[in-house]
Amino acid sequence: MKTAHRARVFGVVGLAGLGVALGAAGSACKEDRAAFDGSPPGFNGDASADAGGCPLQCSLDGRSVVRSCTGDVVETCPADRACGAALCQEPCAAAAADRSSNGCEFYFQAPRYDGDLLDQSCLATFVVNTSIQPVNVTLEYAGKALDLSKSLFRTKPGSAMLEPQAGPIQPGDSAILFVSDRDPSVPHPPPSIFRGRLGCPEGVVPALLTDIEGGTRIGTAMHLTTNVPVGLTAIYPFGGAASYVPTATLFLPVPTWGTQNILVTGWAANVGRPGVQLFASEDDTEITILPTHDIQDGIGITGTRAKVPVTYRLGKGQYLQFTQSEELGGSIVESNKPIAAFGGHACSNVPSGGASCDTFHQQIPPFEQWGSEYVAVGYRPRLGNEHEPMAYRIVAARDGTQLDYDPAIPPGAPTSMSAGEVVTFRRGTGDAFVVRTQDNDHPIHVAAYMSGSTSGFDDVSYSAEGDPEFVNVVPSGQYMNSYSFYADPTYGDASLVFVRAKTHGEFKDIWLECAGGYLTDFRPIGTRGEYEFTRVDLARSGRPGQQFGDHVCQNGLQRAKSDGPFTATIWGWDYAASYAYPGGMALRKLVQTPLAPVR
Repeated sequence: MKTAHRARVFGVVGLAGLGVALGAAGSACKEDRAAFDGSPPGFNGDASADAGGCPLQCSLDGRSVVRSCTGDVVETCPADRACGAALCQEPCAAAAADRSSNGCEFYFQAPRYDGDLLDQSCLATFVVNTSIQPVNVTLEYAGKALDLSKSLFRTKPGSAMLEPQAGPIQPGDSAILFVSDRDPSVPHPPPSIFRGRLGCPEGVVPALLTDIEGGTRIGTAMHLTTNVPVGLTAIYPFGGAASYVPTATLFLPVPTWGTQNILVTGWAANVGRPGVQLFASEDDTEITILPTHDIQDGIGITGTRAKVPVTYRLGKGQYLQFTQSEELGGSIVESNKPIAAFGGHACSNVPSGGASCDTFHQQIPPFEQWGSEYVAVGYRPRLGNEHEPMAYRIVAARDGTQLDYDPAIPPGAPTSMSAGEVVTFRRGTGDAFVVRTQDNDHPIHVAAYMSGSTSGFDDVSYSAEGDPEFVNVVPSGQYMNSYSFYADPTYGDASLVFVRAKTHGEFKDIWLECAGGYLTDFRPIGTRGEYEFTRVDLARSGRPGQQFGDHVCQNGLQRAKSDGPFTATIWGWDYAASYAYPGGMALRKLVQTPLAPVR
């Protein structure tokens, strides 16, 4: 968040994943796991079925069941069916069985962690059709369907002009759904550049006009459903660069939620305070929290002391929000029904003593989907220095977690951690590394951060390019082989970061649509030869991005696919603003041993 005048207004970015979770694709060989005795994270999740030495899995396009070792088609799915868990079935059921970020049902709300700090702004989602059938979108609030007739829009490739979306979203297409804004009939403080207010664009009627309250309380969630699977991403606020405080997150569908979660918050309190949100999709959902710090009382919420369990009850479509100075990161959350967990911050500097702040908001996968191995690499450096310092944060789930790094231990990085411990350290954007624990039952969560633009780490200034942002790093066990993403054309810089894993002893090519072919210029990560990365510019200094022969990458809807596992994370920035989010992820069960009951 900055006070300088903006000469031009920039927009928003969103992305949704399109991918087939790799079934029995084989992990990178990790025989040299040193003193670590666990099995590698693997890519064998839920999308395959046992067929002897050649398991069945879904084809790359999700249209047929194939043998993983030969590619032979065993069954072609009818037009009204899709492949999920190596079976042809109804598309939403197939998506649920495949356990990825593609799905048909989502709950969410704007990250209004502190209503007294920033004004409410325009919340939008990006809906990407990952099916071969047209998508119809339904949005509910408090059990009532909302009118979307003036809320759905689309853009042409490379253009920032909004056009009304007529009819269903066609296969392979995307749309912008303007979800909510504040109630114009309610008095609000006068507009101020310090309060980050950015309303929905002129001509747009968001689906809901109501004030979303901040602070610790129970609130009402948005409920989005579709007839076939979609990838769903949120941007808050839409047109975020002009607000100076944007953030984005990939949403995870209801069938992937869990009953054991560990809280992850955005950063320590500074300008604003950290916060979390917990969502229920069923009535009589009981949520018990074993907090790492005291939970403060809120509106209708009674807190508790650190290490003293407390239980709250939610109905269908409600969410529980905590906003307080003491971080609740590392707290264990147990529920009788699956819930969703989000972590963020009302407005945080990075580092805490910096001169700017941005909102943070990320949906955090359930505990059983955390990984034991992560590959960390940053965005294209803002001023060209691959050693530009960025922050990483690791949260441990269990006592006795041992961490190993390749090629070397980053300064300040932990080598052993206890349950609920949170450690922050720095590494250069291009100084990629691999971190792993001793086995799958000692999982960790890893987050990456862009620093402030005028006072970053070591007081380095980036001439107001970018600002703080917080994003999940996807564990290697959750890589997929196909993604679709949408980068808003009104952001001046967008850096797409690919990491690929070796499978069956080799790296598979990655095809990127805007490049018109396969990507090259991969760089090795570490010394074990298991991972490589490359970056592609979708935009640079307000101009189109990277050129590949007669093809030029630019902001807009993109697609990438491979025969092997990889991940794609998009970072975007402009004057005093930034966003980041993973382009999708599998949500396989990687952790076999559950946490001990909190009571």
